[in-house]
Parts: sequence; C-alpha cells; structure tokens
Amino acid sequence: MEGSGPEGLLDGVRVVDFTHVHAGPLCTYQLALMGADVVKVESPNGGDQMRASDPDGLPPAFLGQNGNKRSAALDLKHPEGLAAVHALVKTADVVIHNMRPGTPDRLGIGYEALKEVNPGIVYCAISGYGQSGPESDRPAYDHLIQGESGMFMATGTEEQPVRVGFAIADSSTAIIASSAINAALLRRARTGQGAFVDVSMLESCMTVMGLNYYAYLATGRLNPRVGPNPLAQAGSAGTFETQDGTLLVNANTHRLFERMAEAVGRPELLTDERFASAEAAARNRGELRRIFDDHLAGDTASNWDAKLRAAGVPCGRLKDASEAVGNAQLAHRGTLATVAGVPGVEGGALRCLGTGFLVDEEPQVPSKPAPRLGQHTEEVLAELGYDDDRIADLRAGGVLGG
Repeated sequence: MEGSGPEGLLDGVRVVDFTHVHAGPLCTYQLALMGADVVKVESPNGGDQMRASDPDGLPPAFLGQNGNKRSAALDLKHPEGLAAVHALVKTADVVIHNMRPGTPDRLGIGYEALKEVNPGIVYCAISGYGQSGPESDRPAYDHLIQGESGMFMATGTEEQPVRVGFAIADSSTAIIASSAINAALLRRARTGQGAFVDVSMLESCMTVMGLNYYAYLATGRLNPRVGPNPLAQAGSAGTFETQDGTLLVNANTHRLFERMAEAVGRPELLTDERFASAEAAARNRGELRRIFDDHLAGDTASNWDAKLRAAGVPCGRLKDASEAVGNAQLAHRGTLATVAGVPGVEGGALRCLGTGFLVDEEPQVPSKPAPRLGQHTEEVLAELGYDDDRIADLRAGGVLGG
C-alpha cells in the first residue's frame, strides 16, 4: 500500500489490526496514513462494533477512521481461521488490539502465542486500565475514564463538572499508542527486538492533562475548575460576546492587555490606577472584565479580530465544526482530503481528516475509502499463499466473511 506522500513513513510495515470502536481504530488509522499496510481482522459476524449503526456497515464514524485499511473477515474461533491469522502475523511487524485483558489469550492471539509465531513482533494492547494491576479487568468507556482521570472535575461550571464534548479519552489513547508503536519499531530496526506495548486509557488521559497534575504534584493544591471563561484570572482574557458571535482573546499578560486596550480604542485604561500595573489589574480583574464585556459587545467579532491581530494580541473566533473545516489554513495545508468511491455517501466522495502533520511538506491523508466487511479477505489470503480452492473451502466452511 502506498503512503500518502512520495514515500510513506511506514511503507513496508504491516499492521494486523484487531481493534474496534474508536481508540484502536484511530491509532491504526494514523499508522495507515503514514503508509503502513493495515489489515483489519474482523469477525465475519458483524465485524467492528462501530459498523452496527449503519445497515451497510459503513456509518460516518467508521468511514472517518478506517480509510487506507484492508478488511479480512476471519473466524478466530475456528481452527482454520486462527491458522490464517497466525500466517498473517508471521508476515507482520505490528499487532494491535483493544480487547479486555485475557480475551486475546482465549482467542489464541495473546502476546505469548504470537511471539512464538513472530519473535520480532511489536504487540500493542490498549485497555482501560492496563494489562496488570487490581483494576486491569474492569471494562472502560470514554465517559468513565474521563471521570476517573480527573477530566470531568477540570471542566464545567463552579457548581457542575462536565464531560469533555468529544471522546478525548479514546482519542488521546490512540495518539499515545501510535507514538509508542513507532518508538518500538525504531528500536526493532536497531536491535531486532520486538516489544509488548501496554497502553491504558486512564494513564493516557492523565498524561494529556499534565498541566493539571504538575501543579498538584508539586504543591498539593488542586487547580480550580476551568468554568465557562477559562482565562478568568485576567480581565483582558477569555471569551467575549460580540454582535455576531464569540471572540476568544488571550491577552493574559500586562503587555498584551496594553496592546488590547489600544487596539480596541480604550487607551484611557492604561492610565487608570485600577489597571496601571499588572498587580493592580489582577486585583481589579472583575471590573476590567466588565469594561471589556460592554465595549466588545458594540461591534462584530470579525472587526475586533482584525484589530487585535494587527496589534499582535492572540485572538480568534469561536467556531463549530462546520465553520472550523472551512478554515483557509486547513485548505492551505491539505488537512482534509476528498476520498472517492465511498459507498453510501452521496456522490461517492467523502472529506476525511488526516494525521494533523506534514512530512516533507506533504499532508498525511487517506487516498482509499474505509473497507466493507471482509472486502479484502481473499486478497490477503492469496498473499499468504492460499490458492483459490483452499479459499473456496474456507468460505464454504463458514471461516471467512465478506
């Protein structure tokens, strides 16, 4: 499989992917966009759980994170299906799953079993709490991990903690897992040594929340909940309502406050004794906030945005997803790619997100749509040396799907 650029970073790397739903598939999607040949091994009876929300097995959430992958539908509970998987693993560099601890061992795809098949394999296990420890056997979901990692308590109003509005626990875990896999591949290239990579959602969330934990671990004090105005400690920073939407301003130093006051036409604030120094402005931040609230409500966000940018004050517009994807900066960088031939989508074309970075000035984005369940089963088996008759026998025996 070709990478998205002139040469994919992971061209020549084969990943056997037993993941489902979000954290695992997003991780292997990152690897696929970097050029890896990701073979998604799915049960013939429905496949990835994410498929279930669409009659054709291709809902938007599945389409968005499974491009550039191949699907092989194999029954792991059948000896012939397991044998085919072991043959596939023998040709692979990476194996990844996000099953509960113990399940892969029962299916014959645990680390010890696959290390016998391929001693140099990089084996990544994603779970809620890790593969060992007193809570390792607990099931985990994004909502639960957000709560147990401290994320809920860091967001919301003073009275009410609130879940982060997207699957940040799953997504954070996916990115951390892809980083760990790539590091293990680098070591294997140097030494030939495989690796067992154990990634937990709980620890991943605490890692991405580092700023909150650094303060607590150093001082024993908990940061206050962010609330609706996350920069409320500075009267010249935070969110401000305007005539046509919300403006975000990060004038959280006294120098930036001075630039902001000049830019929005309130230079008299700079000589007001309540705000003339950083210490005074901090003491009177509530009054300063009210002044800017009232003043900025008198014009549009786009006009204020232009003036503040010209003055070097960090600022922006509050956007929903429909507005964010129209950003000219994303268009310039090629962050979204249009993938053709997508079943069930009007016109057969779907815009998909890439990795979020460029390599040699090339975006890492999908070129092929997410596969139907078992779409590549016969193709993958043929690569492993299975002839047409044997494949037909396996299909007749109910070992294959698709």
